[in-house]
Amino acid sequence: MNARSNSQTASLATGIRPVRVFIVAQEWRSAHGGLATMNRSLSIALAAAGASVVCLMPEVRREDYEDAAAHDVILIEARPVPGGTAQQAMLRKPVLPHGWRPDLVIGHGRVTGPEALGLTQDFFGEAKRLQVVHVAPDEIEWWKEGRTDDAGVRAQARTELELDLAVSAHRTVAVGPRLHARMRRDLSVHDGVPEPVRLDPGFDHTDLDVVRTPPPGGPDQVLLMGRIEDYEIKGVGLAAQALAHAMRLRGPAAPKIELLVRGAPPGESAALRERLIIELGDAAMQVTVRPFTTDQSALRHDLLRASLLLMPSSAEGYGLVGLEGITAGTPVLLSGQSGLGQSLSGVVYPAGATGPVVPVTSDPTEDADRWGHRIAAVLEDRDAAFRRADWLKRELAAKWTWKSAAEDLLSL
Repeated sequence: MNARSNSQTASLATGIRPVRVFIVAQEWRSAHGGLATMNRSLSIALAAAGASVVCLMPEVRREDYEDAAAHDVILIEARPVPGGTAQQAMLRKPVLPHGWRPDLVIGHGRVTGPEALGLTQDFFGEAKRLQVVHVAPDEIEWWKEGRTDDAGVRAQARTELELDLAVSAHRTVAVGPRLHARMRRDLSVHDGVPEPVRLDPGFDHTDLDVVRTPPPGGPDQVLLMGRIEDYEIKGVGLAAQALAHAMRLRGPAAPKIELLVRGAPPGESAALRERLIIELGDAAMQVTVRPFTTDQSALRHDLLRASLLLMPSSAEGYGLVGLEGITAGTPVLLSGQSGLGQSLSGVVYPAGATGPVVPVTSDPTEDADRWGHRIAAVLEDRDAAFRRADWLKRELAAKWTWKSAAEDLLSL
């Protein structure tokens, strides 16, 4: 009998029904970044904690229905409006299981927060609405390339929307310490609005029986993954410059390095590769660029082949890529300008061990030098790096769990 069935049996015995959670989402498996990954993990954790979870989205594939059902999560598809948009469909009254009405309604940022607000007001007035904050537009909009509109105007509009949704919610849930601190500040000027709740994603989706060692063969692979269309935000140029510096530090006799970049936009792999080769300068390094994918098997294989995962973001609300690297047991170097980096700054490491967090500043030369030294140190002793990665994986799996995160939300 699974966790939810146990909880439901206990609830029936005591006459207390499970908490009913209605989540408004964009998709079940990620095709647009980390929000869907976060939503899936949270939905599964809430169901495992005993909640009855229903998730609404514009379109549901058969394999998504099956995957969700295996974790006791019910997916429902929004009812389309002839000639209408997906957002209009999401605002229609959903067809729910018989007799099922939500106690909690969860919306994600500006992506599904407006729909969660509309559905709560129009159909589920007795439910409490939770607004989950994933990004800080005032931090990231300035770094986005290829936009012709005013970044300041765009950042203000998106920030104001996020705040409007947060102020009117029962509670605001901010992912990680960086966003939590920002929302504490911004919500403090609104009378009667409670402090936001901090949600720390779990590290417990990992196999603690597996102790990894450096991948055999060569060249040693350094991995950069994510939505690489956000070139400056993700620190792609910094990664290339730091790798070139690491190669100079190690000297010509050192083993060869391959940079694998996973996450190129459609049709842009060749252009991205050329840009990276320019960033690398005279460093003779193999550069492999692969398109963005949601294929979990391919992403898992990328992590398991890598000797090092880099996340040198200029600004990152949290940093799920880094979490995935840690839970895979891959050595990582993470930006201090990320929520995950700030979380790990409070971890006490064994004597003599260096943590994975590396500062990112406004000085690109200094950053490339600092990151280059750290990359060279990891690659110089991969055995030690993988031992440290295994220790970190186990430490964080005990410290932050999805079970705890789900229970905290169900108590609101």
